[in-house]
Amino acid sequence: MILTCPECETRYGVDAAAIGASGRTVRCSRCSHSWVEQQPDNIPPSMAPPRLDTGRRSRPVGTNLPALPREKKSKTPVILWSLVILTLVGIIAAAVVKRDMIMERVPASTGVFDMFGLVPPPGVGLAIQNQRIKAIQKGGKQVVRIEGDIVNVSGKAAMVPRMLGIVRDKTGKVLKRWRFKPPLPKLLNKERIGFATEVLPPEGSVTFVVTFDQRR
Repeated sequence: MILTCPECETRYGVDAAAIGASGRTVRCSRCSHSWVEQQPDNIPPSMAPPRLDTGRRSRPVGTNLPALPREKKSKTPVILWSLVILTLVGIIAAAVVKRDMIMERVPASTGVFDMFGLVPPPGVGLAIQNQRIKAIQKGGKQVVRIEGDIVNVSGKAAMVPRMLGIVRDKTGKVLKRWRFKPPLPKLLNKERIGFATEVLPPEGSVTFVVTFDQRR
């Protein structure tokens, strides 16, 4: 079949099957005018086109009409999602770097960081030094008093966890455990603070030691 541009009257030879039963929008390669061409009722045999379109765009099978330009996909959603992802990564990175401050101000966040293995064991960066043990009389009973120093060697401010006292017999068996609060909840870099605790020794007690409680 022959198509004629309504604007410049340029004619094109087209296979009627390429138009389709519902018609299609075509564009003149000479004047760029677009119109809707309907398939004729009586489809004539295919004709060789009187002229070839030298455009570089792809053409439908059976026609020399230039293909309509493809719609360009907007890059805006991709850019927006990239910005969202970068923002989230930045927030997470900042939270990891500042996690000590966050956990100090929002204690409930400790559990979240702990799920990802970002919470160091209690007492990391702290040292217990100069432990001294002596027996004293108190209330008519002999008790053991343990004294020592807690030193911050972490290079930065550090939270001080609960303290744990342990009594063992000569075989190393644990006879008694008790927990107590440290003198201060937080130590500055290189800060030192003394502690003291007392315990009524069970029978068979041999060694007494104080460490940091590993329970959170």
